[in-house]
Amino acid sequence: MLDNTKGAKVMENETSVPKSQRIFGNIVYIIAIISALGALIVPIFILASPDNNVLNPNIVFGVIFDGSAPSEIWEHSVTGAFAGSHFYLSYLNKADSWAMIFVVFGSLFGLIALMPTVIYQMFKEKDLFCAFFGIVIIALILFSVMNP
Repeated sequence: MLDNTKGAKVMENETSVPKSQRIFGNIVYIIAIISALGALIVPIFILASPDNNVLNPNIVFGVIFDGSAPSEIWEHSVTGAFAGSHFYLSYLNKADSWAMIFVVFGSLFGLIALMPTVIYQMFKEKDLFCAFFGIVIIALILFSVMNP
């Protein structure tokens, strides 16, 4: 419908994006930027100081291209064997641990962004239907990252 008094279009039944969805989108955007910057910067430190890594890239790439088994690859690590899941948290002074932290941070964007979104939906928007499904997704993400 055209409003002749203002010369602008006026849409009937115009709806805007709910604020909870804008919160989610903004958090995902920020996490993506941080993860991308980390993905650009950390490899410089990994390659600049190959000895300051859990897995020295100069050695590991050669072993991988030789067709070695994973256990043989991990023999060349600082620990001498696979250090277990989330081992990078024990080696925060190593550059490749920071690369893994940025990967995990970028992978958990859904969990990180859903928590404030669900809280906003429940208490401000009173949209319990969407909040319930957000909680289900949060639970699925948490169950998927837990160790057996």
